[in-house]
Amino acid sequence: MNIACFDIGGTFIKYSVINEKGEILLKDKFSTPKENCRIEIPKALVERIKDISNYFKIDAAGISTAGQVDSDKGEIVFATENLPGYTGAKISEHLRNELNLPSYVENDVNAAAVGEMWMGAAKGKNNFACITLGTGIGGAIVIDGKLYKGINGGAGEFGHMSINEHGENCTCGFQGCFERYSSTSALIRRYKAEAEKAGSADENATGESIMKLVREGNNTAVKVYKDFLAHLATGIANVVHILDPGLIVIGGGISAQGQSFINELEEVFKTKAMKAYADNTEIVTAQLQNDAGVYGACYLALKNMIE
Repeated sequence: MNIACFDIGGTFIKYSVINEKGEILLKDKFSTPKENCRIEIPKALVERIKDISNYFKIDAAGISTAGQVDSDKGEIVFATENLPGYTGAKISEHLRNELNLPSYVENDVNAAAVGEMWMGAAKGKNNFACITLGTGIGGAIVIDGKLYKGINGGAGEFGHMSINEHGENCTCGFQGCFERYSSTSALIRRYKAEAEKAGSADENATGESIMKLVREGNNTAVKVYKDFLAHLATGIANVVHILDPGLIVIGGGISAQGQSFINELEEVFKTKAMKAYADNTEIVTAQLQNDAGVYGACYLALKNMIE
C-alpha cells in the first residue's frame, strides 16, 4: 500500500511516497502557492498526485499542514497570512472529487508527533507530549497511542499558556505566554536587545549563530541562553505536572543542538519540576527532522484506512 504524503508549509510543500512499512520511495518538494491558497493548494496536490501516479500506485493521500484543521472533514478551519486565503480549503473533498482518492488531513505539529511515534524518537511509546520551538511554540499530546485533540481540535496549545501573568503581551491577546519567552524567535529577540545594550548590536543574529556564541562563552549570549533555558524548563514542568506523560519530545531548529542542549535543559528542568515527575520524565530531541510531517501523514492515512 502506497500513500502520497504532503507536508504543507508557508514556503515549501514537501511530499513523499511512503509504503505501509514506512519506507520512503520518493521524496521532493515544490514552492507553496503565494495567493488564493484555498483553491491553489488543493489544485497543486492533485497535479502532483497525478504525476507520481505515473510511477507508483497510490492508495490514499495523507496531508500534514500548517493551520487549524478539521480532520474529520479534511478542511482548513483557520490559517495565518503565511498561507494567504487558505482558510476554508476543502482538501479532502477536492481530492475525492478530482481523483476519487481517500485523503486524511491533520495539523502539522500533530502529524509530526505521530510521525515520531511511528518511526522516530517516541517509537514504542504510547504516552508523550511533543513541543516544537520555532517562530512560536507548537504542541501535541499523545495518550494511549492516540492524538488527544480536545473538543474543538485545539488541544496542545502549549505556546499560549502563561508563565508570567504580568509579562509581555502576546499576539494571541494574552500576557506572558510561554512562546514569548521560550520560542526560537524569543531567544533571538532577547539576544538582539541585550547585545544592543552591551554595545555590540547584531541585527543578523539567528538561533544558530547565538548558540555558536554560547558555546564560545560570549557573556551576553550565555546570559540570554540561561534565561531561555529557565523559561523553557518552567513551561515543560507545567506540561509534565498536568499530563505526567513520561516523555517530552523537543522539535524545531534548536533541537539540532543535540544532546548537549538536552543535558542542559534536563538539569534546569529538575530544579523546576517536582522530584517524582522529574525522576520519571525523559526529554529527547525529535529524530525525523524534515520528514516528521510526511511520516505522520502516512501513519494517519494508513490508520484511517485500516479502521
